[in-house]
Amino acid sequence: MKVSIELNDEVIWSRDEKKGEGMASVRYIKDGTQQKIITALESALSQAKAEASCWSGSCLIAS
Repeated sequence: MKVSIELNDEVIWSRDEKKGEGMASVRYIKDGTQQKIITALESALSQAKAEASCWSGSCLIAS
């Protein structure tokens, strides 16, 4: 599975689990973009967990 994050139609971060590869930039740590990437990934993880709980019959909708 591959996960990527885009900003202004440009991929700024990615991780390919199968290949064990990814891309990022040291600049993102300095300018705060890395924290925004982490926040977006945490939000996506929260959504995916909520969706999974719905399929298992214990639906908890998070906002």
